[in-house]
Amino acid sequence: MGYLERLRSYLERVARAPEGLAVVYIDLAAHRRHFAAAWERVVASRKLSQDDTPPERWERDTWHREDELLYNMRWDLPTFVEEVADQLVESLVPDASAEELRRLIDVAIGFGIGDWDSSGARGLDEEIGRIAEAASERLKRSQQRYGWESPARYAFEIRAIRKHADRYTLTRSGATLLSLPGLDAVRWLLALEAAQSLGPADEWRISPELAAQLLKEPRREVEVEEQLDGSWPFSLATVRRLGAMKLLQYQRQDPEQGLMGWSYTVFDRARPLLEDIAEQRATPFAVLADALLRDEVALALDSVRPDPERALRESAAAATALQARMVVHEIRNALVPAQIALSRLVRELGHAMDIEPLQRHRGRVDAGIHRALAFADEMLRVANLGEEPAAPFDVSAALRDAIAGLAGELNGGLRCAPIEGAPAVVGPRGRFVLAITNVLRNSAQAVAGREGIVEVSLDVKDDEILLRVDDNGPGVPPDQRRAIFEPGVALRAGGSGQGLALVRQVIEGEMVGSVVCGESPLGGARFEIVIPLRRGRTP
Repeated sequence: MGYLERLRSYLERVARAPEGLAVVYIDLAAHRRHFAAAWERVVASRKLSQDDTPPERWERDTWHREDELLYNMRWDLPTFVEEVADQLVESLVPDASAEELRRLIDVAIGFGIGDWDSSGARGLDEEIGRIAEAASERLKRSQQRYGWESPARYAFEIRAIRKHADRYTLTRSGATLLSLPGLDAVRWLLALEAAQSLGPADEWRISPELAAQLLKEPRREVEVEEQLDGSWPFSLATVRRLGAMKLLQYQRQDPEQGLMGWSYTVFDRARPLLEDIAEQRATPFAVLADALLRDEVALALDSVRPDPERALRESAAAATALQARMVVHEIRNALVPAQIALSRLVRELGHAMDIEPLQRHRGRVDAGIHRALAFADEMLRVANLGEEPAAPFDVSAALRDAIAGLAGELNGGLRCAPIEGAPAVVGPRGRFVLAITNVLRNSAQAVAGREGIVEVSLDVKDDEILLRVDDNGPGVPPDQRRAIFEPGVALRAGGSGQGLALVRQVIEGEMVGSVVCGESPLGGARFEIVIPLRRGRTP
């Protein structure tokens, strides 16, 4: 199984675990004690016969090979144990308890040094022996094991998973990877790495400097001295990972031939991906990666120090997706009519003038229009990958979160009917809270500077939930009550016209409900939101 397949398989296991995947802990000290005892047993088995007959030459040769294994294992036991543990969990016993895993690793240590042990099952012993042999071969070749070779460690470092207590759960960055095929998955990993890179020597993430070096010298031999004196300042681990991703060919030189170092050859298909990283282009993948990572950092900070005003802040990923929709909408509105008008112009003028220059220039204009439309569609497709997935959630709790986030802006003028006991609905909870926050903020701004009242009520009917937000502000003119939900339309000076556009996108587009603005019995505006209980999009 290739590296990307192993990573994808691991993330799928995390995604399938209802409460998250248990973190695998390795008690290296316990395995060192087991190894020391096994070493004593191996050496003790070499006792001379009763007549003190010296050992035969073949026995001495055997003991010498055993000693080599023992010494190699002694110094590289952490590498051996980590590789065996990964392989056991990935391909053999994914649900093993910590104690079961410890026992099987000890069996593998026994296989590795000739102190035969058994798991109790012949078939399992054979598989453990195969895993132990592969790990031992790595030690014989004195190959360092890099952290990224463990899918769990790499996924955690690039924030494709997050750790909570003793469980790993999937982030939206990880979920995005699972939704992408082939080369797009590689492009996404590079975008995630580059967005978090700590520089050329970062062993977990590619840097713009390394990408530029690989483009400048797509084929190169690197001597050990160059790494030692800093002439090659880049991470070898990252180069090897790019090799595992099939972006370049990595080859370690043979010390027996007097060669000390390694070489690489960049594949042609990797050049566009490396160019994006080297030039730090704001590609759709790069923009989405930055947005999701900012959301992840904010989530981590909120888990340490909860912020009741978190609901006030639109997530970076949600903003990216909304902005992409608006850009695509405007680009299409501008270019599609222009494309149609151009075709008509050519058709109407073609009879009255030389058609050849007209057609030649038309081809260039058409190509530019197609390129702009294709880029806009790609930006929208990628932005939508990072959106929060739909899932059942408690409307009452979500509404309380939105109200708590706006408590400061409502200035004590909020009147709220009891909102307990509403059934669960299906949708993106975070974006729903943001949508309700935008509605409440709109009302709070409408009543600012007066004896303002904002009233919230929640009613449950047979197949829908009805949420009303009323205020005693100036209200919304009848001819503007639908238009205010369009992107860019704002009645208040300084408004962006995006808040209520997001409300309609979430309620109508993602939760198959409805939102309307009307006249409130309080004299101002009434926002009425209807959410179906059964027709929402399922995850």
